[in-house]
Amino acid sequence: MPRRPTPPRERILAAAHAEFAARGLAGARIDSIAREAEASKERLYAHFATKRDLFDAALGDSIDRWIVAVPFDAHDLPTWACTLYDHLATHPDDARLLLWGQIEGATLPSPGVVDHEQLERRRLAVRDAQASGDIPSEWDADELLTMVFGSVLAWFVTPDATNLHTGPHERRCDVVRQAVRRLVG
Repeated sequence: MPRRPTPPRERILAAAHAEFAARGLAGARIDSIAREAEASKERLYAHFATKRDLFDAALGDSIDRWIVAVPFDAHDLPTWACTLYDHLATHPDDARLLLWGQIEGATLPSPGVVDHEQLERRRLAVRDAQASGDIPSEWDADELLTMVFGSVLAWFVTPDATNLHTGPHERRCDVVRQAVRRLVG
């Protein structure tokens, strides 16, 4: 039998990412994930003790992917926000999984999701940008990051907003950039 090109854990995570993005933690089926990953349920549980552990790992993997794809720049939050929106709009399963994480109560940092050091580096970068006068200091770092992130996710969570798969993508990115510019201007 030919050897599969990706290790079982990576196939399981890829299948879990798609299943959890589509159905959330409660609606996802381990059988479907195992079948899509071409792995047995036993093999799946050898890598992930519980369905929640698998969900957290898939969410963490998704977040890690966009953290790498969209380098953080506290001195230019409008461009960072636009780039993050662009990434999430072109990878809608990452956005959906992130929203399911919110519904399921995943916290940052959470085991297997995002490490504390990553968040602390971003907080420090925001504080440095505030100290240098590049962005205002009336909000603390967590408040500012929350407001910027909220601007990025607005198109994903607003009822009756144009669906991500249609409409003027570049215009939405520009609106995110302008909104964040006004937040930090």
